[in-house]
Amino acid sequence: MTGWIVLLVLAILVLLVCLVRLGVAAGYDERGGWVKVHLGPKWVTLYPIDPHKAAKRQEKKARKAEKKAQKPTQEEPDKPTLGGALDLALDLLPDVKAAAGRFRRKLRIDDLTLYLEWGEPDPADAAIHYGQAWGAAEAIAAFLEANFSVKHRDLSLDLNYQLDKPRLTLRAALSLTAAQLLAIVLPLGWAVVKTICNRRKQRQEAATAAPERKGEANHGKEPSCQ
Repeated sequence: MTGWIVLLVLAILVLLVCLVRLGVAAGYDERGGWVKVHLGPKWVTLYPIDPHKAAKRQEKKARKAEKKAQKPTQEEPDKPTLGGALDLALDLLPDVKAAAGRFRRKLRIDDLTLYLEWGEPDPADAAIHYGQAWGAAEAIAAFLEANFSVKHRDLSLDLNYQLDKPRLTLRAALSLTAAQLLAIVLPLGWAVVKTICNRRKQRQEAATAAPERKGEANHGKEPSCQ
């Protein structure tokens, strides 16, 4: 009985983890830009970087560089060529397109906020560019709503002749559940592993067949020297 209870609790925990939404949010205003990631109930700031964390990262890099310099030099393994990487990318292109389609359908735009005050030294230019900015903002919003699920949208554009340059405040937040992310990543990862294994097998077969073809071409005879 205890075993069934443990399994039930584990199943509930896995279900809750799969339902947790993972997201990223980014914004820009007069103070600069920022980027955060949403991991369950907590937001973690990626940019701007905390000075203390940046200093710790620099110390870790310095220690790694010292350890690497103290180790004896070893021959580096052969790196994949650009042509091989390009062939691999072409083989994976259909799987990447399918993953991108699944990602587009699952991704949700939780917040899309844009506040823009347009101003320029020349009032006539300011009025013209203000109209163009409205058209561009509406076109982008229509594209996003046609291709993604938009939960909240707030666009506000004003014309301010007292400003010498535009003033922009932008914020966007995107999210999807952990289960949706796994449904996108796992098939793509399996396709990558399968393609790499197939290409490695083909290279091994070609390397094995090359000496055999060379021996058949000579018919087992020594070349004559005259």
